[in-house]
This record gives sequence, structure tokens and C-alpha cells, in this order.
Amino acid sequence: MFEFLKNLFSTKKENNFINLIDILKNDHKNLIEIYQKIDNYIEKNDFTNAKQELKKFINKYNRHILLEDTQLYITLEEQYKDKKQILKVIHSISKDMNSITRAITFFEKKYSEINENNKNEFKEEFREIGTILLDRVELEEERLYPLLNENIK
Repeated sequence: MFEFLKNLFSTKKENNFINLIDILKNDHKNLIEIYQKIDNYIEKNDFTNAKQELKKFINKYNRHILLEDTQLYITLEEQYKDKKQILKVIHSISKDMNSITRAITFFEKKYSEINENNKNEFKEEFREIGTILLDRVELEEERLYPLLNENIK
């Protein structure tokens, strides 16, 4: 990540955007891998390890969101400041991400302890988060990130 920050101040703007997209896509890959680990632990009823991996997932997710908020959305808003329709889409995607973040934070707090009484509900809600995560990754990689590439050509 520090390499990315160093590159951010270089004069090659196109490379910075490509690096940012690569980092964000790599985050997606890592988040999905951690999610799958958690799901495997859940299947084995190993909620101790599932909870530990969930902490890793939340930390990685929060760093990813911070990077999107401080780099991606700011850059896109600046680049498309004169294109109201595209800005509207960018703002909508950003607002939707805020809702997802609140839901994940609520989930983490709700399941600070996993036990016999709530493990089935935990499994169900966790799988819902997985569906949302995959949909979100697809949206960002297919619709949002290309906007960044589109404007640097």
C-alpha cells in the first residue's frame, strides 16, 4: 500500500489510476477468499475460527472502503464534475456502499458472540452478506472502475 501512496504523487496519472484499480481488485479477491474461509469454518461448526476470520474480513473491508472513499470517489467526482448523469451514478453507488458498510458493521456487533442460540441466524445472514459482496464486486469492476480508465485515455 505504501508503494501505491508513493506512486500516487508521481507525474504519471494514468499509471496511478491503473495501480489504484489493481489494488482495489486485489482487495476484492482477498475479501472473497476470506469470506470463503469463514464459510468453510461455518460449515464445520467452527465458530471460533470463523469469528477470527471475520475480524480479518472486517479489517480488510474497512481498509478497502477507506481507499475507495479517499481515492476512487474523489477522483471520479473531480473527473466527471461536468457530467451530471455520470456523477449521479457515482453518488448512487457511493451511497449504496455506505448502506452496505452500515449493514456489515451491524452484523459484526450483533454477532460479537456466536453460540447455539444464534448460530443458524448467523449462517443465514452471513450468506446474505456474501451475495451482496459478490454483487457489489461485479458492479464496481464492471461499471465503476471502467469510468476511471475511460477518462484517462
